[in-house]
Amino acid sequence: MSAKHSGVAKLWLLNLVGNAGLLAAVYFWLLMPDAHGWQVAGSGVIAIVVVFFGLWLRTGTFAYFRVAEFRDNATVWRAFRHALRHMVALAVWAIFLVAIVLVLIFIRRHAPQFGVWFWQKSPSFLRFGSPRQVFHVADWLLWFLLWVLAPAVWLPIATTVAAAGFRLRSMARSLRALRRPAYWLWFCALMLVGAYVPYRLVWWIPDLSDLRKQAWSMGLRFFLAYVILITAFVALLLVVGSRTEKEDPEPIELG
Repeated sequence: MSAKHSGVAKLWLLNLVGNAGLLAAVYFWLLMPDAHGWQVAGSGVIAIVVVFFGLWLRTGTFAYFRVAEFRDNATVWRAFRHALRHMVALAVWAIFLVAIVLVLIFIRRHAPQFGVWFWQKSPSFLRFGSPRQVFHVADWLLWFLLWVLAPAVWLPIATTVAAAGFRLRSMARSLRALRRPAYWLWFCALMLVGAYVPYRLVWWIPDLSDLRKQAWSMGLRFFLAYVILITAFVALLLVVGSRTEKEDPEPIELG
């Protein structure tokens, strides 16, 4: 196994175990009592720890796949140590994405009203179909913005922010990856595998009469869906990081 393959395997295993650990910590945190002051304080400390390690896991993974020196030499720890200085920057960039997603979700809730409003207020030459058809077109466009365009634009910049912080020139050059058809092909394929396939696995209910078999089936389906999700996520970051670096020849100062 080459150093590149070894590094990808390490990052895959780290994300597989790390994300599962974070989910378990969040579940434990939700079960913590809050009847006393020390319990509230302990809950706050655990929340800070979970947020820190969750953000560090994301920042380190993004930075590793963004910098060729990390990928070529499989220097996982060095990548995560370097990413410590850019955790706040990535958190700010993630908040920006969350704000956009919330706005799109809010607008999408009003897509039916938009269809009626557009039909009533638009001149006759702009009208097409019916208000219901206008609503479906608007809903589809918002779905595309929410699940395809927004993450496709956010990810290349996120890898640069995780590796170099807020360097506006590098962030702008990261968007050049969007001009490559191969980027969109890989992005759409991996998003489909990483989102749709796990969704179908989780919601697939086989015809099993035995309760024990149903429990085993659910556990195996959830585990397989989780493995597919992490695998697609790591593969997507490898594609995005390496292709973004090709569009930004300016070297990143490493610590």
